[in-house]
Amino acid sequence: MLSNTEIAKKLLEIRTLMEMAGESFYKYMAYEKAAASVENAPPLRDLVAAGEHLKLPGVGKSIGAAIEQLVTSGGAEQLDLLYQRFPPSLIEVLGVSGIGTKTAAMLFTEYGIASLADLEAAIAAGTLTSVPRLGSKTIENWKRGILAYKGRQRRTPLPQALAIARQVVAHLQAGPPLERLAFAGSLRRAEVTVGDIDIVCTSQHAADVIGHFAQWPRAEAVLAEGPTKASIWLSGGLQIDLRVLPDHLYGNLLQHFTGSREHNIKLREYAVRRNLRVSENGILNLENGEVITCTDEEGVYAALGMQFIPPELRSGLDEIELARARTLPVLIQSADLRGDFHMHTTWSDGDDTLEAMTAAAAARGYEYHAISDHSRGRARRFGMGADELRRQREEIAAASARYGIRTLQASEVDILPDGSLDLDDDVLAELDVVVASVHTATSQSREQMTERLIRACQNRYVTILGHPTGRRFDSSRGYEFDYDAVFAAAARTGTALEIDGQAARLDLPAPLARLAKSYGVTLALDSDAHRTGDLAAIEFAVGQARRAGLGKADVLNARSLDDVLAFVARKRNAA
Repeated sequence: MLSNTEIAKKLLEIRTLMEMAGESFYKYMAYEKAAASVENAPPLRDLVAAGEHLKLPGVGKSIGAAIEQLVTSGGAEQLDLLYQRFPPSLIEVLGVSGIGTKTAAMLFTEYGIASLADLEAAIAAGTLTSVPRLGSKTIENWKRGILAYKGRQRRTPLPQALAIARQVVAHLQAGPPLERLAFAGSLRRAEVTVGDIDIVCTSQHAADVIGHFAQWPRAEAVLAEGPTKASIWLSGGLQIDLRVLPDHLYGNLLQHFTGSREHNIKLREYAVRRNLRVSENGILNLENGEVITCTDEEGVYAALGMQFIPPELRSGLDEIELARARTLPVLIQSADLRGDFHMHTTWSDGDDTLEAMTAAAAARGYEYHAISDHSRGRARRFGMGADELRRQREEIAAASARYGIRTLQASEVDILPDGSLDLDDDVLAELDVVVASVHTATSQSREQMTERLIRACQNRYVTILGHPTGRRFDSSRGYEFDYDAVFAAAARTGTALEIDGQAARLDLPAPLARLAKSYGVTLALDSDAHRTGDLAAIEFAVGQARRAGLGKADVLNARSLDDVLAFVARKRNAA
């Protein structure tokens, strides 16, 4: 069954091929808007089953029918009809910078170029040198565009992209003078994977900054270099784009290149209705020709008569309507967190000692944290049973007193295939917090996994359901379950759901965290740290929480220690 991301990609294919087929702008752009809604929606299979997919922004009857077909069969009648005219591989050609729909259609009909491989072969053979209006400079640009396209097909996980972006920023800061500098795009929006990295800055020496950027030693190739913008390509396939403008345009520049594309389209449409035109060069008043320039992003949104929209919410859903009504949520911030419930030590599979992890948590200014080493689960050599947990309690008490932080004893307890837990209730009752997670039998059916997770929620000692979908970017798409049923059970039983900040997880995903919030579920933002340096991964959990629209009241570890213990006690005493 196709995921939301895969369905959104299919809708964008329909959009592109409709444009090639000569359909009206408004018809094919409707599919682009719908793709943005789908990408950020709860699982479509559940929405379609409930008949609620037509409530998504931009999804009408015809697009809704295509979504139903994609959910049920993986294909769509309209897409099949378009494939009869244009092969699916033509989308690759359209992905090359500088090749638009008219050029792609010409290359296909006149030269039989229907794929990226065809285009590369035609360029290598010199077939296109005699084509009118295709000079040598255009061909060279296409060669660079092919390289960039190949890079974009391999999306980079957020933590890895962020590390590279920080290196680029450091390189630029060591170069010619500049005023302000920031990364933008999907990285700033905290998307879980990044297609490329966008950097914006302001300087009175734009050409020098561009030249310094293009000379970064890690650059494998320079894809484009102009007076105010440039693109480089790294080995491994990551493209980095830089845009430099004067400082009085910084707010306009940062807003524009933060995106998302769908957000900016809706913003421009709203502005046009007010006789304004929005771009990185300012806000043009179409009636009197005046241009509003903004030194910060708040000024851009204020000039449009709306509340500032945090980058993580700029997904093209309902954020503009909420901003106009000034009803956007106040989002959780890292400074709001008072603890971390999920970390491991050398008592199980961690690399650092309990004392080191406690010292590091205290150094972050936490009021409390929990040591949550693994239970024995799948007969792992590093798991802990009742005896080990009781011995560990003495070490926890000593470290807690030494570093002036309340160290809670927890355990990441395996949820067994039938939904029972790897530790008996009498052992669980001795713990301050219980994080229950699935690590085995992940190929169970959707129905079995749903029952398994609900049973875990019903255990009075389970405080938090750990990394609830089981996805890992490096190895697994995770398992399927009925999100509505499990989230309803979590809300009913007082079980928190985790957003795991570990680089390979980022789980719950933001759309599902948003859905969980709608059920009244409390979320916990955790690092799942296995060494002291991993504690910073909680920042990635915060990013996903902000994308989900979560505020302090939605987050368990934004509460005081007394409130956390009361949360645990309410569930244990409820039955």
